[in-house]
Amino acid sequence: MEKMSLITRMRRRLKDQGGQSTTEYILILAIVVMIAGKMKKGLTQAVEGGVTNLGGVISDSTDPSKFKTD
Repeated sequence: MEKMSLITRMRRRLKDQGGQSTTEYILILAIVVMIAGKMKKGLTQAVEGGVTNLGGVISDSTDPSKFKTD
């Protein structure tokens, strides 16, 4: 059996289902999009914080004044 593309499978599924099922899929998709939108700010802040911390660690580890010189 050949692999069908995602779009082809979705089209077939939407054709086979009645209008009510199509509406349910659209509502579920809308809910997922809204949840992703709400999480965007928190995820962005977490990534920015991690990058900032990583930058600090790299700066500290490459600071010549922290190396011992005999």
